[in-house]
Amino acid sequence: MEILYVSSVPSKDEFVRMKKELRKNVNVSTYGLQESGYKFHTLILEGLCANKETHIKSLVGRSINIKTYNGIYWKNRKEEISKNLYFEHLGVVNLPVLKQLFLGLLFFIKTISWLFTYRKEPEKFIIMDAAYITMIPFVLLASSIIKCKKLAIFCDIYEYMGDVKDARVKSKYLHIIVRYFVSLSYKMIDAFILLTEQMNDIVNRSNKPFIIMEGLVDIEMENIDNLIKNKHSKNVIIYAGALRMQYGLKNLIDGFMDYADDNAMLWIFGTGDYSQEIKLATKKDSRIVFYGLVDNSIVVKKEIEATLLVNPRPANQEFTKFSFPSKNMEYMVSGTPVLSTKMPGIPEEYFEHMYIINGDTARDITLSLIEVFQKSKEELNKKGVDAKFFVLEKKNNIAQAMRIVEFVRENLNQ
Repeated sequence: MEILYVSSVPSKDEFVRMKKELRKNVNVSTYGLQESGYKFHTLILEGLCANKETHIKSLVGRSINIKTYNGIYWKNRKEEISKNLYFEHLGVVNLPVLKQLFLGLLFFIKTISWLFTYRKEPEKFIIMDAAYITMIPFVLLASSIIKCKKLAIFCDIYEYMGDVKDARVKSKYLHIIVRYFVSLSYKMIDAFILLTEQMNDIVNRSNKPFIIMEGLVDIEMENIDNLIKNKHSKNVIIYAGALRMQYGLKNLIDGFMDYADDNAMLWIFGTGDYSQEIKLATKKDSRIVFYGLVDNSIVVKKEIEATLLVNPRPANQEFTKFSFPSKNMEYMVSGTPVLSTKMPGIPEEYFEHMYIINGDTARDITLSLIEVFQKSKEELNKKGVDAKFFVLEKKNNIAQAMRIVEFVRENLNQ
């Protein structure tokens, strides 16, 4: 089976190299791509590679711009990861407008070339990251010339992405135009991989084949234990992810401040437009520690040391219907218990494996912390370890990748 994977997700080595080219004092999550999106697509690629008969070419348009990255021209970089995974990071002129036009032409040419090379291959298809809206039309155009089935993975819906909502206020008419062409692109996609059931009504108006794949975890985490003896001496609560007020950060901080326990600490990891308010909070309450943006391997290590991992995202916001919080998956596979709001995009089967915040206010968080920390260390550890086994058994990246392959074979035979 041959797969062309179209995204802005680089290889691990290129990811590290790109971060070194960030301009100083730039406030971005990683390199322009959210850490969650990077991990999601990387795990899918690794899962697909578990099948030795699958060969993948990952065609990457690196998510850079002149405001955040050094360098006017970024060279084409090729990297063979294994016998069945090959990356090509397309060269790009790092200037507004010119960059998109240049990349669009390259995506068209490279897609046509791949399709021609494998024109006689009976099992081939294209997987696209639906968030990469600027390049999808060029790939769709190429595949209309040399026919090939196309799937799109929706980690977000364009209309409900946080950055899009911000941009909509500043450039209303441009947003309307882009939204129109995005909806046209959706109609040309043959099948959909969606995080939530609610997404289907928005993006799949033609009722084409789809599957729900709310997330995935790294199967390698089964080799890492979460033991009480390795926990921090204090009751450490961690939030790790994008720092945006609409994600419930104010509620979390206010709710924690009202939780009167000197043995508790709140560690916050990430970056975003709420960072400054978090820094101010650390001056008001010495129990709050702000780590900022650190390597994900460090975050995972700290999550295993922690007592509780929290996701305070308000469940009453519309966009929560169209997203499954990837941080909940990362939290659960760490083996540390999770405290989360009951967001509508999360399937019911998950809730028995986490503690629930019953409401969307700071006071609700305070009450939840009081309730959770009345439990013994043994009970908390069992809750976390059970959640880890649940996601490793049913949601590991190899199993989820195989679901994609089976879905293609059942619904999109050439």
